[in-house]
Amino acid sequence: MARKLTVAQRRKLREEAAEWDRLSDAEVADLFDSGEPVRLRIRRPPPRVLPVALDERAFGSLTRIARHKQVGPRHLAAMWIAERLAQEERRRGGV
Repeated sequence: MARKLTVAQRRKLREEAAEWDRLSDAEVADLFDSGEPVRLRIRRPPPRVLPVALDERAFGSLTRIARHKQVGPRHLAAMWIAERLAQEERRRGGV
C-alpha cells in the first residue's frame, strides 16, 4: 500500500509542478530532446480471482462459445464481465 505524502512532500510537488507550468512548449521539448531514454518496467498487480458457480448448461455453453472463439472459458468469461462493466459505467455516466 502506498504511503501518504507529508505536508512538506506535497508542498515540494506543488512547487515543482508550478515550475514545469512556467516553461514554454519549446523549452519542454528542448528538455525532452536533450534527455536520455530510460527503460521502465511497470508491474501490474496480479488479477483477483472470483470463483463463480455455473450450472452444467451454462458452463457447457460458455465452453462451446469459447472453443469457437479460440479462447479459454475463463478468459471469455473475464472478457464478457469487463465488457458489461464498461457498458454499465457508460450508462451511469462514467461513475
